[in-house]
Amino acid sequence: MVEMPEEVMKMFDNPDCDKQKALTWVSTVTKEGEPHLAPTCFVKTEDNDKILIGVSFMSKTALNVKNGSRVAVGNAVYPNGYMIKGSGEILNSGKYFEDFKERINKRFGGKIKPKAALLVNVEEVYHLKPAEGRKRIA
Repeated sequence: MVEMPEEVMKMFDNPDCDKQKALTWVSTVTKEGEPHLAPTCFVKTEDNDKILIGVSFMSKTALNVKNGSRVAVGNAVYPNGYMIKGSGEILNSGKYFEDFKERINKRFGGKIKPKAALLVNVEEVYHLKPAEGRKRIA
């Protein structure tokens, strides 16, 4: 795993689904090799090297991760953006799931049910700002 720079953590961090912040997009691949992309807003950076994503509606994303898909996570506000690649783990219990469950219940008062949490272990970080040259920053 690699550590995310501070500006990357700040860009992704949206633990309470603030609608004023950009959506984060999660990309996975099915067992058949078909790409899948899903938006999310409950995103929390953890320990400089993990991203915690709430799963309420991303059932296909969760299935792909359970089937071994790697994960790419992207977020951008023009002209800046970042992409993270790594391995994912679907959690239905434990401290990370309870953290997401508490935040979604607080935000939506029980109207949306938390299903799981996706914990992404950060392995690569890329800067997406339009420019020539090397994009990998960690």
